[in-house]
Amino acid sequence: MIAAVVAGAFAAPAMADVTIYGFISAGVESVKATGATDSAKDVKATTRISDGNSRIGFKGNEDLGNGLKAIWQVEQSLRHFENGGTDENGNTATFATRNSFVGIESADFGKVILGNNDTAYKSLTDIGLNAGINTTADNVGSGAIYSRGETRLKNSVHYFSPTFAGFKAGVSYGVDETRANDTSGDRTNAQRLSIAGNYTLGGLQVAAGWDRQYDKGDYKAATTSNGDDTDFYKLTAGYKFATGTFVGAGYEWGRFDSTTSGSNLKQDDWTVMVGQEFGAAAIKLSYSEVGALKHATDGNEDDYKAKQWVLAGTYDLSKRTQLYAYGTKITNNSRQNVNFGVNGIATASLGAGSNPQAFGIGMKHSF
Repeated sequence: MIAAVVAGAFAAPAMADVTIYGFISAGVESVKATGATDSAKDVKATTRISDGNSRIGFKGNEDLGNGLKAIWQVEQSLRHFENGGTDENGNTATFATRNSFVGIESADFGKVILGNNDTAYKSLTDIGLNAGINTTADNVGSGAIYSRGETRLKNSVHYFSPTFAGFKAGVSYGVDETRANDTSGDRTNAQRLSIAGNYTLGGLQVAAGWDRQYDKGDYKAATTSNGDDTDFYKLTAGYKFATGTFVGAGYEWGRFDSTTSGSNLKQDDWTVMVGQEFGAAAIKLSYSEVGALKHATDGNEDDYKAKQWVLAGTYDLSKRTQLYAYGTKITNNSRQNVNFGVNGIATASLGAGSNPQAFGIGMKHSF
């Protein structure tokens, strides 16, 4: 019996190392959104407990020899844990909602991954310009005020190069598995292509990216439309001094094909941020804008403008535990409805011209 047990132990496959990681974060805040063109959609001041973009992930790798290794990751949101996993609008977090993939990596070649992952446009142009990151004061994302071309791309393949003399590049491609018909009966192909590069030298970071959404449809359209593509271009730069001072800026330009308006629509957005570290504490201030919608036919071009202020601070109680506080205000012109990047007010409730604002304090623990 002993001989059989020993033989079985040696015959058993080796177990791969698995890393569990993530953070859990929550705070108490006050939010409101008033001044909407339709006053019935005003959101009065509300106190709420909000999750701070919490998550948990599992990852690992296997050495394949000759400098190659297999890599994998499954990451999911813990959003709305403060409300039992479902927020006040009925949204729930499910498995593999965040970057989840399988792939292969080489120190010489880089890595190729398949799955659901941040595009090269999102990951490589992120140089730390989000003063209220992972809080309601977060200002990036498709429905936010800055970096509206970024996304986490499902059904996608990605390549990221190794770093050569401070430079790194990447490309992402997402397939359209549904290929629906548009309102004219034409079959659409809402594929997506993303290319970006990043250069780092000491405290300096510079990045650029391009992202195309094929057959996206008209500006902010909910449905696809054959031949109507959306392009975003982004440039970012930042510098962190030895004193702990950070300054940075980002500019993004969007072009939206439009069948209904007869002219291509164009709109830019930009942000500037400064920050300062004081030992275990840090403070950040940012200002961002969405510009006029060029060639808009349903009103004044300036009606689509918006701006946002963010002031945020953190204090590290330890390497894993952090306290934070923030305040933010978005001002939308009469036809715009920019929302918070995280924990936004329900779209159905956020009327055009509304001015969302929030302030709060919270705690984050990483593991």
